[in-house]
Amino acid sequence: MTWNHNKIWDRHPAVTKGAGRSLGERAADRMKAILATWIALLTVLIVIIIWMVYNSHLRGGHAFDPYPWILLNLVLSCFAALQCFVLLIANKRGEQIASEIAQHTYENTTSDSKLLEENTELTRQVKKATDLLDEIHRHVQAMSPDAGDFEAGL
Repeated sequence: MTWNHNKIWDRHPAVTKGAGRSLGERAADRMKAILATWIALLTVLIVIIIWMVYNSHLRGGHAFDPYPWILLNLVLSCFAALQCFVLLIANKRGEQIASEIAQHTYENTTSDSKLLEENTELTRQVKKATDLLDEIHRHVQAMSPDAGDFEAGL
């Protein structure tokens, strides 16, 4: 079973999904889904290794980027410069998702607290009514000790 980060959050009721996301949010989600994987890391490593082997002196000196691979260093530097922005964008989207979930949790907690208060008040009312009924029952029994003696179900 493959693990897809976006699919997990798409099931959460608080996370904006589908058409509710902006173009930037959809792009950030897509970047995270593609770039934050072992496959992406291994692909970049394989490309670098192929570049280095292809351009090494083992090929007979006909390399377009001979050792010390100045062009490769330039490409990797540009890649690193862009990567920091990609990471910041993906992180910002992750923070937005976490914020949406936190807000959802807060709203649920507030709603649960209100229900708990209502339930507590209803329990108090039931207790008060039960105590009153018990008192009435004691008064009736005191006036007529045989009151209430009957078979159940009649």
